Amino acid sequence: MSDDLLDKDLLRISNLNVQFRTSEGVFKAVRDVSISIRSGETLGIVGESGSGKSVTALSIMNLIPNPPGEIKGDIFFNGQNLREMSPEEVRKVRGNEISMIFQEPMTSLNPIHTCGKQIMEPLLLHKGFTKHEAKARSLELLKMVGIPLPEQRFKEYPHQLSGGMRQRIMIAMALACRPKLLLADEPTTALDVTIQAQILELMKNLRNEIDSAIIMITHDLGIITEMCHSVAVMYAGQVVESGPLKELIREPLHPYTEGLLRSIPTITKEKQRLYTIDGTVPSPFNMPPGCSFQPRCKYSNPICSEQTPDLIHVSEERAVRCWRHAENIGIGNRSVLHG
Repeated sequence: MSDDLLDKDLLRISNLNVQFRTSEGVFKAVRDVSISIRSGETLGIVGESGSGKSVTALSIMNLIPNPPGEIKGDIFFNGQNLREMSPEEVRKVRGNEISMIFQEPMTSLNPIHTCGKQIMEPLLLHKGFTKHEAKARSLELLKMVGIPLPEQRFKEYPHQLSGGMRQRIMIAMALACRPKLLLADEPTTALDVTIQAQILELMKNLRNEIDSAIIMITHDLGIITEMCHSVAVMYAGQVVESGPLKELIREPLHPYTEGLLRSIPTITKEKQRLYTIDGTVPSPFNMPPGCSFQPRCKYSNPICSEQTPDLIHVSEERAVRCWRHAENIGIGNRSVLHG
């Protein structure tokens, strides 16, 4: 990897593979994922449940337990490989320069500590705040994320709050140290539309004020179009398409991306039947040969069930994992592609 690329990218993941050894066999959760993001940008990662989105984020944070998890690949942040850092060095980065909004706040918040103490912790640990300064900043954060009666909520425990309130506590904790990289895993789950808009605006402000980068993990394509500059579409543990948001929406290259976009409800037609992608995501313990999406793909050719396509660049910024586009740039056996 060239130094020029590392200088430009705040985060660059190269050939990330994550697997878990279980009693049923080896579960390959993430397979050969490579993504990058620069300061001031927002990257959206979309896909169905089980596609590997959250595991990718947890790998960046070095939160995959070993065993049963095993990670291979490189994760460069600010030019340094997080995979080669000591646990102590990673702890200095985690929660400070890289923060994460976890998907399930009830299991992520510590039930035996007050919400205020948990927001104060990264400020005391990483920023050297006094307790008085940390409390003042924590109350400010509670107001920023739209929590009423912040003085009262500061003293309460997670079980005393609603799901939406707990989610906002998690967001306040993640924003506390003004991180260079924010990983947001379904950040607006359980929030009403008004609060959701406020939270997204907070993230935009963080990005604009200190040039932070955001990785937005979600199944909500509306949030993607609102927040993101570029998108990576994941399916069965792999990135199947990536590129600038506007180009990907205007002209999806992968059949799965096309299906996701067609399944978005519209209000232009009455009694319109929702589009669905036929079939189901394959079991990670029994992946089909060739392309993982082949059993559900309306464009399937014989080669699709025989050989696994690579992620190929069809332009400088766009990449796709599909034999149809491999053919267009001269990769693959044309006789097999056309039967």
